[in-house]
Amino acid sequence: MNQPCIGQEIINLLSTESTNDYIKELADDQKISEGSLVIAAEQSQGRGYGNNTWFAESGKNLTFSFLLKPKYLKAEQQFLISKMVSLSLLDYLKEYSNEVCIKWPNDIFIRNHKIAGILIENDLAGKKIIQTIVGIGININQEEFPASLPNPISLAQLTQKKYSLKEELNKIISALNRRYAYLVSKTNHKLNKEYHKYLFRKDQLTMFQDHNSIFQAKIKGVTDFGQIILETNDGKQLDYNFKEIEFIL
Repeated sequence: MNQPCIGQEIINLLSTESTNDYIKELADDQKISEGSLVIAAEQSQGRGYGNNTWFAESGKNLTFSFLLKPKYLKAEQQFLISKMVSLSLLDYLKEYSNEVCIKWPNDIFIRNHKIAGILIENDLAGKKIIQTIVGIGININQEEFPASLPNPISLAQLTQKKYSLKEELNKIISALNRRYAYLVSKTNHKLNKEYHKYLFRKDQLTMFQDHNSIFQAKIKGVTDFGQIILETNDGKQLDYNFKEIEFIL
């Protein structure tokens, strides 16, 4: 099976509402091939999961999306894509910090601060994944953030240096292609093992809030379907889907 090269075609935009929406329209019209990437200097309506938005100051960060067609994955395996992308960003950021971790399901943190977010949208047909749009936002050179954002951090804030966005994008693309090879070769156990190794606050008592209460529990892992596994103080195991629970940091 030939592995597509993520970033083999790069479409540069000055501004768009959402790179995910832009690339999906091109993909639906069959105007681009697998691995194509759209990057924008500015997104007016950048999106996160659910109703979340992604704020990025124009020209100072990386906001981009790319197309995959992982038809060899079953629909029930779609969380492997999230693991692959999360670990790719972790690989990239380990050059700058040894405290990078993955906050479930796929936010990238340095210590208790969010430096990158991921939005993955899968188109399914029966039990197969037809195409996947992966959107990534990563804070690079921005030094001031809205007060409404609770815990952002950028590379510039972390290292007190400024970076070439083109050079950082190339590093991320290389990391993505290395990790995507795991999926293509079906060596998924490596993705599973490392995702759990770098899971934010794994086995630490952490405060959570679900629809009913605020409580303490330890993160024990994540299921193959992407549910977080918690263990309460009395030893009870609880599984939650995304948006059914939130961290209290």
